Order: sequence, then structure tokens, then C-alpha cells
Amino acid sequence: MIQFNLNRFGKLAKWSLTTDKGFYVRGLLNVFVVLSLFFIAFTTHFFRINVNGHNDGYAPCLASAMIIFIITVVTGPAWMFSSMKGKHDLQTLLMLPASNFEKYLMRYSTWMILLPLYIVAFLGADLVQYLVNVLRGGEHVTFVTTVFIDHVSALLARLPYASRNLLNGMITCVFLFHSLYALGGTFFRSHKYSWVMTTVSIIVLSMVILWLSPESSEGSVNKEYTTMELIAWDALYGAWFLVNFWLSYRLFCRQQVIGKFVNL
Repeated sequence: MIQFNLNRFGKLAKWSLTTDKGFYVRGLLNVFVVLSLFFIAFTTHFFRINVNGHNDGYAPCLASAMIIFIITVVTGPAWMFSSMKGKHDLQTLLMLPASNFEKYLMRYSTWMILLPLYIVAFLGADLVQYLVNVLRGGEHVTFVTTVFIDHVSALLARLPYASRNLLNGMITCVFLFHSLYALGGTFFRSHKYSWVMTTVSIIVLSMVILWLSPESSEGSVNKEYTTMELIAWDALYGAWFLVNFWLSYRLFCRQQVIGKFVNL
């Protein structure tokens, strides 16, 4: 069977979106309700947080929204099977007339479909808090989106002066953890909570690495790597990234309706 056929993948995507429609609608509504309550609570000063000496209700709103989006991007692959309710749904997936590669791409794209829905929920919650504050006659009423744009503009202005090592490290960590959650999403059979077990595994792995590397000193943290050293490290982590996704796909192909704690 051809590993990827656009027409067949389109039919698979249509079937998946129709079947999982309730899951995506619930995700949209959950984020909308949570952000709406959070935005209203802080912008109306029901909860008070002092930022740089003055009460700022929009900073925690922006922080909460960013945390949701960052978590979605990093841990998203571990949600591959979150829309499935039991063994029957997995059995149906395995029997679909599509290749394993097409099925894997469709399940992996779950977080990609959720992300724009979360953006819609964020904008809706932002509009709700704005209307509530205008109706109650609040002072300095604005949109959280406006605060976000201001912060992004300030960040872009400082970007040329930021540490190259810091930026490279942050981007590398995001891609690496993303691939680890993709591996965990297919390694553990408890699909609904695979992101939890993957998080625990990452924490344990990090502790083991730190324990096995006691010779690392504080001076190495502040070391400024050359361009060639950065390229070499990026190539190493890039290979690790690809291996994680390859293993994730291989484990996906080994999915069984009835199995053990892990897919091995």
C-alpha cells in the first residue's frame, strides 16, 4: 500500500474531524470558560497582583493564556488519542482503509487543530472581559490582545541584543520536548494520561542526567559557544528529535486493542 495518498488522507481527515467533533468543541468551550473567568477575575481586580509596584490585572491574564498555548505546542503530540473513549475507538482506527503513516499524521495533528480553536477561545474570552469592564465603568479598560501585541513588540525590539545561546537553547528545548511527548504518546497505553506519565519520565530522566554529570560547573552555563559549536549541538539534538519521532511512529504501528502498560 502507498504510504501517503492525498485523496485517501483527505477522506481520513474528514472522517476523523466528524468523529472527534465533540472532543474539539469541548476543548474550545473549556478554554473559553476558563480564560473568561480568569480574565474577569483579574481585570475587575477581584484578585489583585502587584507588578512593579502597581496593580496590574492584565499581566496574569496574558501569562495564563501564554502558558496554555505553550503547553499545547510542547505536549500536543501526547494528546494523539485523547479523543478516543475506549478500545472500540482504537479498533475502528486500526481497521480504517488508510496507511499507518496517514493515520499517524492525522492523530499527530490533533494539537494543530486544537491550537486555532484555542486562539478563537482566547479572543472570545478577551471580548467578554472587555465588555464586562466597559459595562461596569472600569478604568484603563483594554484588550489582553493589545497587551500581548505590546509585549511582543518590546520583545522583538530587544531580540537583536539577546544572547544567541539563550535563544538557540530555548528553541532546541521546545523541539526536543515536543518530540519526547510524541514518543510518550505512543509508548504508554494509557492514552488519556500519557502526557502525565511522559512528564514524569522527562523529570526522572533529567534528574538521572544531572546525577551522572556532577562535573558540570557554573562556568559552563555562561559559556558563549561559537557558530560551529552551535551547529554541532543543533545537529545532535536534531538527530535525537528525528529518532524520537521515528520511534513514535514505529510504536504507533504496533498499537494493539488489548495490550500491556506500554506498546512493546
